Amino acid sequence: MPPTPNVHSCQNPTFPDKSHTLPRTLSHIYIPMRLILLLFFSCCCQISFSQNCTFDFGNEGWFADGDAVNAAAVWQSTGGNPGGYIKTVDASTGGTWYFVGGDKFKGIKCDAYGRFLRYDQYASNNSNPSANRPDVEIKGGGLTLVFDNPVLPGATWTHYDILLREDAGWRLNTLNGATPTAAEFKQALANVTSLRIRGEYYSFADDFGGLDNVVLESSFAFSFDLDGDDSSGATSGNFQTTPSCIPASHIVDTDMILTTEARIDSILVRIINGSVLEKLQLLTPSGNILVFQPSSGTLRLINNGNAGPADFIALLKLIQYIDTSPDPVSGTRLVQIQVFTDCAAVGATLRAFLPFVVQPNAGLKGDTVLCHGSGLMDLRAVLRGDPDANGYWEPALHSGNNFFDPTIDSAGTYTYIVPEAEPCIGDTSFVMVKIHYPFQLRPDTTICYDKTLLIETPRGLVDWVWSDGSKKLNLPVTDAGTYTLFGETGFCSFSDSVAVSFHTCIECPPYPPNVFSPNDDGINDDWHVFLHCRWTTYHLEVYDRWGSLVFAADDPESTWDGQIRGKDAETGVYVWRMIWTGELFGVPKSWRFEGDVTLLK
Repeated sequence: MPPTPNVHSCQNPTFPDKSHTLPRTLSHIYIPMRLILLLFFSCCCQISFSQNCTFDFGNEGWFADGDAVNAAAVWQSTGGNPGGYIKTVDASTGGTWYFVGGDKFKGIKCDAYGRFLRYDQYASNNSNPSANRPDVEIKGGGLTLVFDNPVLPGATWTHYDILLREDAGWRLNTLNGATPTAAEFKQALANVTSLRIRGEYYSFADDFGGLDNVVLESSFAFSFDLDGDDSSGATSGNFQTTPSCIPASHIVDTDMILTTEARIDSILVRIINGSVLEKLQLLTPSGNILVFQPSSGTLRLINNGNAGPADFIALLKLIQYIDTSPDPVSGTRLVQIQVFTDCAAVGATLRAFLPFVVQPNAGLKGDTVLCHGSGLMDLRAVLRGDPDANGYWEPALHSGNNFFDPTIDSAGTYTYIVPEAEPCIGDTSFVMVKIHYPFQLRPDTTICYDKTLLIETPRGLVDWVWSDGSKKLNLPVTDAGTYTLFGETGFCSFSDSVAVSFHTCIECPPYPPNVFSPNDDGINDDWHVFLHCRWTTYHLEVYDRWGSLVFAADDPESTWDGQIRGKDAETGVYVWRMIWTGELFGVPKSWRFEGDVTLLK
């Protein structure tokens, strides 16, 4: 059978016995001498534990949830048991309201196992309590412990002593839940997140209730704060460094706090979501604290004897976070610090926030040679050292971004500027740009037919070849045409062409012989007009003495053999007329000539 409950009224009140209406589980070990002492201390003085609320000067952080009129428990300066107490009034909107404990009832309470939760309570009306509502609820370690008192609070102060042990009537989650194991009970007490005491025991009308002298028998004092005065800007015991340009930092402030009455078993320090190139470094380990490093981002500090909080504080101040990545990125690094004590199965956990800003990088200076007309080039690609992308150029490029246009932008020195990123200063680098321009041959040229033109190879070429396959320094030209040079500057390939034309520079008169003898002796057997000029059109006609046409030609090379329609022409004088067109200094021109020729036999 469970132990006999230890419930009594300091004023010996009369109240209904809730065990007569609802089944109740008895919760307390009955020890006569202990009971006498508890009665004395409960009615006459406070038990000396750190989790103790007498409400003599305020509500000490207690509030109410459920359908209470006020969210904060209302402090009453008189009327308590004795002195002040807290009071809550039912709003009658449905549900059941509870008193909810302040911060001193949260956290590590593992030494309360096997001890008592004590409090005084009254209810204005307990005639119609809702069934299946626990009277006490403790949450912690991911578990919920619930308890059902065997006796209802009365209209006068009723005292409760509830044993904090698994065999005292506690259940998990609901009043019909499983009995917690000792390990589960201790797990919940290792990190209490909520303590709730039921205050409403009447469901149909407004009621009210009071609470006084709440004691959780735990003397465990634990204080852990990575930044004692919150000067870093972090709260809730955490720590945050000022943004740094160097990916290295300490992980606690110089005024960090770590106090505990329990022996520290170990402290676990680890980087959250870090890479293998992020590490924790401890240069000077302590003699009475073992330092175990299972990975670069994890350190476990293990008590090797009687190391106290001061020893662990000194060691934590020597730990440094370092990011050894060749290209670290901006962001906040996160280091988690978790304390384990002999009392707590799970220790307190705090975090250090280490914001890091990458130092602006404009890269390393570079030089480049560009070919005029070669198209846009990303000038940032000339810089070595992987420059940041958010920089700008001075002087500005015509493209408005990083692209250099050698047909528009000028050769010279360009400065790449990456602006500052607080708290880091900006950075600059330089690019020297040279531009190789295309060479130019002489202009297109026209010369006299009897002249020779020399086309010179431009200076600055390291290799070249003419369109005829030659590599002459000066190319002689005697024929009209287009002559192209392909040249290399060492960085660029260019080409240029010259069109060469010829024209007649002097008059070119024809030479017509005045006699010929077509007698087949091989001497002067035929006749024609000698015309050595360049001609465009040509026409020659020969007439006899009666004016009849005996010969015609449209080419200076055509000859008259002395025949007229297949018969030998008569000896005598024949008249000829000639017209031809050509050019003089490139201008078209026509010439007319006439004369006579004597035909001899």
